[in-house]
Formats: sequence, structure tokens, C-alpha cells
Amino acid sequence: MHRLRLWLDRQLIEESWPYRGFSPLNWFILAVILFSAVLFAAETEPLAVARYPLVLQAANLAILTVFALEFALRLFSAGETRGLKGLSARTAYAGRFWLLLDFLAFGPELILLALLYAGADIPLTLAGLRAIRLLRLVKLIHYMPGGRLMSEVLTDVAPQLLATLIAALGLIYLAAVLIYYAEGGVSPEHFGSVGRSLWWSVITLTTVGYGDVYPVTVLGRIVAGVLAIIGVGIIALPTGIIAGAFMERLQAERVRQAGRRIRPRADHEN
Repeated sequence: MHRLRLWLDRQLIEESWPYRGFSPLNWFILAVILFSAVLFAAETEPLAVARYPLVLQAANLAILTVFALEFALRLFSAGETRGLKGLSARTAYAGRFWLLLDFLAFGPELILLALLYAGADIPLTLAGLRAIRLLRLVKLIHYMPGGRLMSEVLTDVAPQLLATLIAALGLIYLAAVLIYYAEGGVSPEHFGSVGRSLWWSVITLTTVGYGDVYPVTVLGRIVAGVLAIIGVGIIALPTGIIAGAFMERLQAERVRQAGRRIRPRADHEN
């Protein structure tokens, strides 16, 4: 049992693989992830569904089985190379967030299929939960060093991004209120309420500017011009936060790697 866990740990957990690149089993998982994306596209084609319904169902069931087994085996073997024991230690080592993502890659759809096979009447909105399988593509990030760095950076700056989001939502609402007072009496179909004005506020402050809704009064255009300028700053602020965090993390990584190169030389001279 120990040998099996040790082999699975090295095959499934990237940090446990002693060689460069991916293990053969992880290469297989990557191929399954990409194939699942192709299968999802095929299932949206009516002609393919009409001609090959059983093939598509069998392929999807096989993919769900692979991901379910991967999830179970990760928990079964994670941390064996480091001597970790117990479910909590193995879960922490395998990564709580990534394990949740692994479960979402198969869990909801497997439950949905079980309900369908049981004869339950699934409404279209619930059947749309199958789109959650696109989260499988996010699993690709976990297999790439740059992707893991990106997830770590986003986790570090999450409080700042949340504060930025709250400020942006507040500004969008304020913009809707201002344009409502400036244009509500002239264009009631577009700005007759704060709720109606929110659409214009969103597309203006995000600098999209579809042009389907626009102010016609002088005051409204002044308000729109000021808000459009502010919108540039709203877009730039989270970008600057993420870019700054990336630069700090990359600089720290370079310093760490430089220290590794210098240390062996110093030891050799001594």
C-alpha cells in the first residue's frame, strides 16, 4: 500500500515529481482536460448530438470517471513522499483550493447525471450547470509554473482588488444617479430611473461605450465626459495593482535564484 501511495503521489502531485516537467499520469490528465473542452464544443452542435448521441455520452462519462478517480487518488496519496498522514494533512498538502476545483470539474455534473438516470425531470436552467465543466480548463493553471505564480499573486492582492471593486461599484451607482438627474426628464426610456441608467453607467465607466444609449443635454454630456475620464482610472487601477504585485514576486524569485547560484560557489571556495 505504501509503494502504491508513493507512486501515485509522485505521479499526481506536481511538487512530489522528482524530475523536470510533468509525470506521465499528469500528461494524461492534461490531455483529458483538453479533450473535455473539445467535447463540450461538440455537444453544442445539434448535428453531432443527433448523429452520435451515445458516443458523446460515453465520452463524457469516461471523462467524469477520470476526474473522479484523480480526485480520490490525490486525497489517497498526497504527501506520501513527505510522510504526511491523515486526511487534513493530505488535503492541505494537495491544496484546498485546487482540490475544490478538482471536485467542481466532475462533482456537479456527476450529480446531475445521477438525477437524470434516476428519472428526475431536470429543468433547462439546471441542465445548464454542465457549463461548469469549463472550470476544467482552469486546472491547466495548476500544471504551469507561471499559472501557479499568477494564482498566488491574485491571492496576495485579493483584499486590494476587493476594495477596488467596491469603489468601482459605488462609482457606477453614483454615475447612474447623476445621469438620471441630468437626463431623466429628456430621455425617460433610457434614463427614466436609476435602474435604467445603470446600463449606460457601466458601459461608460468601463470605457466600452456601445453608443446605444447616450446623453443629449449639455449637462448630461458634461457628466458623461467627466465619468468617461474617471472610467480610464477605474480600469487602470486593478491592472496596476496586479502588475506591481507580479513585479515584486518576480524580483523576489530572481533574488532567490541568484542566491542559489552564489551559495554553491562560496561553499566551494571555503
